[in-house]
Amino acid sequence: MQLRAPLLLCLLVLACQACTYVQDESLLEANIVRPGNFRTGSGVIQSIGVLAGQREPGTGADAEGKNPDRNLYRLYLRMDVGGSFQTVDIDSSRFFVGEAIELTNDGRVVRVTGTTLNEAFGRER
Repeated sequence: MQLRAPLLLCLLVLACQACTYVQDESLLEANIVRPGNFRTGSGVIQSIGVLAGQREPGTGADAEGKNPDRNLYRLYLRMDVGGSFQTVDIDSSRFFVGEAIELTNDGRVVRVTGTTLNEAFGRER
């Protein structure tokens, strides 16, 4: 009976770790294409708008392949500090409403969901 609890905990942690594994690290981030007066920090995506045909050909995360993505995407964000609201335009369609993100000083939007387990197991980003 005492052996079951640690074993179940270990299996739960491994199951969660498997859910957070990403093959390509570039899937976790996007570039802010119009870096104006955005405030860095963490927040949650509240809504996403499509700016149809606004991306220059051959630029951005999904610019390769048969059907390159020519759209930009406007993220409507609720920031964690102060609950303020802001928008940023990015070059990737790989973000979803409700995801936790971080805006960095160098103009990137980085997905932060699941990074705590990666750090706990010593896996670097």
